[in-house]
Amino acid sequence: MREATASDIERINVGILVLGSLASGFIMRDFVYVFSFGVASAMMTLNFRLLTKIMESFFSGAVPSKKELLVKLPLKFFGLTGLVTVIVVWGNVNMLFFIIGLSTVLLSVVISQVIVVFAPDARRKHNGA
Repeated sequence: MREATASDIERINVGILVLGSLASGFIMRDFVYVFSFGVASAMMTLNFRLLTKIMESFFSGAVPSKKELLVKLPLKFFGLTGLVTVIVVWGNVNMLFFIIGLSTVLLSVVISQVIVVFAPDARRKHNGA
């Protein structure tokens, strides 16, 4: 069975961002809903990408650098927390669509795992088993 990679999850998340933004625009017919979902989903996509890069650089070296986890990870966390606070306090967002947009990474992970489960294994293709 093949594994889902971070790039697969990112690709699915971008698809959910685009489709969810279009769907919220067509269903609700107001830019506030599109903005709320799109901004939150884009933030989570960026967050997942930054977290992936931090983890890859931490585990790629022969000796892991603790600077990666002790400096970059808290900076990313506080930056994301500040961004969410600024958008919620001063942005004109619908909280329901914003929260749905924040959960798109979870949906992307679930979809990627469902794809892995139902994708035919290369071994089974060749052997017929």
